[in-house]
Amino acid sequence: MKKYSLLIFCACLLLSSANAFAQQGGNGEGEAADTTDKFTELIEGTTHQPGFIDTYTKDGHLYLAIPQEMLNQDFLMNYEIAQGIGSSGLYGGTMLNYFEGNLVAFEKHEGKIFFVIKPHRYKADPNTPEALAVDLAYSNSVLETAEVEATNADSVMLIDAYSWFVSDMSNISQRVQGAAGGRVQVDPSRSYMKSVKSFPDNTAITASLTFGNQNPGGPRTVPDTRYIPVSIHYNLAKLPEQPMEPRMGDDRTGYFLTVHKDFTTEDKTFFKRYVNRWRLECDGAPGSDGLCTPREPIVYYIDRTVPEEFREAMIEGVEAWSDAFEAAGFRNAVQAEMIPEGVDPADIRYASLRWSTSDQPGYGAIGPSIVDPRTGEIMDADILFEANMILGDKSDYREMVEPRNAIDELYNRSEEEIALMEQGVKTKAFFAELHTQLDMARGIMMARGVIQPGSPVPKEFLDQAIRWVTMHEVGHTLGLTHNFRSSIDTPLEKLYDEEFTSQNGVFSSAMEYPTVNVNPEGEGMDGHYWNPGVGSYDRWVVSYGYIPDQADADEIARNVAFPGHAYGTDTGGLDPHVNTYDLSSDPLAWGRQRADMLRDMIPRVPEIALDDNMPYYEATDLFQSYFFQYARALAPTVKYIGGQHQYRDHVGDPQGRMPFVPVPREEQEEALDMIVEYAFQPGALDIPQEVFQQFGANRWSHWGNNSSYGGRTDYPLHQTMLGIQQSLLNQLLDGERLSRIRDTEAKFGAENTVTIPELMGRLTEAIWQEVWSAPGQDIISNRRDLQRAHLESMVAIVTEDDNEMPADAISVARMQLKNLSSRLASRLAPPTFEFDDYTRAHLEEAKARIDKALEAGLTLQN
Repeated sequence: MKKYSLLIFCACLLLSSANAFAQQGGNGEGEAADTTDKFTELIEGTTHQPGFIDTYTKDGHLYLAIPQEMLNQDFLMNYEIAQGIGSSGLYGGTMLNYFEGNLVAFEKHEGKIFFVIKPHRYKADPNTPEALAVDLAYSNSVLETAEVEATNADSVMLIDAYSWFVSDMSNISQRVQGAAGGRVQVDPSRSYMKSVKSFPDNTAITASLTFGNQNPGGPRTVPDTRYIPVSIHYNLAKLPEQPMEPRMGDDRTGYFLTVHKDFTTEDKTFFKRYVNRWRLECDGAPGSDGLCTPREPIVYYIDRTVPEEFREAMIEGVEAWSDAFEAAGFRNAVQAEMIPEGVDPADIRYASLRWSTSDQPGYGAIGPSIVDPRTGEIMDADILFEANMILGDKSDYREMVEPRNAIDELYNRSEEEIALMEQGVKTKAFFAELHTQLDMARGIMMARGVIQPGSPVPKEFLDQAIRWVTMHEVGHTLGLTHNFRSSIDTPLEKLYDEEFTSQNGVFSSAMEYPTVNVNPEGEGMDGHYWNPGVGSYDRWVVSYGYIPDQADADEIARNVAFPGHAYGTDTGGLDPHVNTYDLSSDPLAWGRQRADMLRDMIPRVPEIALDDNMPYYEATDLFQSYFFQYARALAPTVKYIGGQHQYRDHVGDPQGRMPFVPVPREEQEEALDMIVEYAFQPGALDIPQEVFQQFGANRWSHWGNNSSYGGRTDYPLHQTMLGIQQSLLNQLLDGERLSRIRDTEAKFGAENTVTIPELMGRLTEAIWQEVWSAPGQDIISNRRDLQRAHLESMVAIVTEDDNEMPADAISVARMQLKNLSSRLASRLAPPTFEFDDYTRAHLEEAKARIDKALEAGLTLQN
């Protein structure tokens, strides 16, 4: 009976279940119908954009349609400032993650979509024990999550991702905090979705964010600093279905790199380094000229934001690179066109060149690109040119072009600026440099009668500048890093030979930071001002990166020591051939020519700059530019003292060089002589009184105009001259440099270098020349300033606890101070020269300070 009842109960249960199943349509069809209906309901009244990710938008909602097959599939996401504030590092069009996009994916867990970033730098060959170890060690970061709100009949899931993008997902708040001077926070009530665009290969989402700011003050470019607006552009992009065959990196060539730590590689460091490059493949066999036509050429589109008068120069700058690609076997590989009507630059299929304007520019130009992090394939590039770099008024930058900065920037760049330069960003320093170059060249043209005072430079001149800057930025988006050695490939006597520079370049690489090429003996402006096309290094390095066969590339890299292939990026204090803003194979001789030309023109500044009814500050500004470039010409000379040439050659390379080669002693002595002659000897920096008297003040008083020089309305001549001298002294007597001199003595022999005693002795004698021998003479004010600066440097060596300062340098500095004290005592002892009051007071103070420092130094050492 019990058994019978149990059977009846089971049958009833099965029947009840069957009825329920039938009501739902069987196999969950009723539930599927419900969620499909909800899908239809949610997208009703929305704006639908099909593309890489289908989107549906309406007020306050951004629905992403995610097919089942898209789950766990990797794609890219890049952040970009779509609209900034024109200052403080927040500039529209700048990427937040240069060259290395985020590898992201959608995952589904517990009914939710997880948006994750993957640790793409670490990998191992699939199906290996190492792959299991990598998977165990590195996890995804979850950026955002969203509930699956509906699923249609095709298993496409709908999520509302509005809150993902109208947020601080990009972490831009860190930069905004720097601009505001304190903590800020996204205000959702004042933020909104600005635009959503979906294209075949990418989906572009732009959000307008407002950051609440309770800090006092803030950027002047924001109408109300309590609410700081920044728009962020998110680019979600499809990865190539078939990854590009990567080109292995080589430290002899200058490419940006995509680097993995591959735990199955045989390299003991586990690093695999791929060059960043476009996918370039032949469409058929090469022709009779040995060149093939690319299946897909690299095309750059000139945006309509670019002023019409510069478009032709930009097109020429882009297409100049086709010459370099012929060395890799391709014809017409790089092309330029105006962007077609109706095409949106946000479409990843269109690499673009755009124009931007900023109130307080933080860069001159930038050339970032989107790169496949798996292989280094460049997928897109958007180059920005800052209008103020070429057309702007220097008034905002009077303090930024303080002449001593011309030296300090070469040796004391901040880690942040070095990092930006390594990414190809033209920093504020580059902006100031190019502007003073243009101002100097304009002044030279006025002095030579090519243009009248107050006139702009000729269009031909600006076109050459635009063409070179375009070549430089396009080079970055082709994968190339900076090359600050390339100027040495051009002999000094060939700088103004247009036949030579047309073929080889004024400098052998467009990736150089050069100075404008001005013939010091020319009646006009002879020769090319900047490179008219790509140079010999550019052809060589492009052939390495883009020639189809890796074995051929490996052989090309071995030609690093060949003439025309000079390459170097390390601009520190070691190699005098690796510099920014110099020219020729003989930087010393070139620097002397440039300094002589400017020293001859400085006394003529008023007659050059001023004409009837012009403000006197035009003379002051021209002097500032001349003097800045004068200091720039002297800056590399310091590197010769104890310097070494550093090379990247590998063992057995043709014409190979040792990794470090000493600068010949005679060149070191020549450099020291030049520093003394142009900066430290009496009369080196004299400015005639009648010239100084015509240095006027900028009297405009309103926002956006800096009317001071070093904080003063009148021109601080003593401060400016001393700044150059002090900067040179700081570099010559730097502990690292003095340590390097000792090392070069040990490595190459003391007879092959200027030693510490020789360096310090020469400086002391030159700087204290007025009292070095009897009976002495009066010392003018700027010379007294220099002597005090020298004394401060030498006293600091003796008395300060500096771990970088070698003991031998301290001993020699003490000996120099004792010698100087003795000489000062002799000049001050009766019978004495009738020094003026300034000089006597100065000498007595100097002796007292030396004696006190010597005593203190001994106490410290004991």
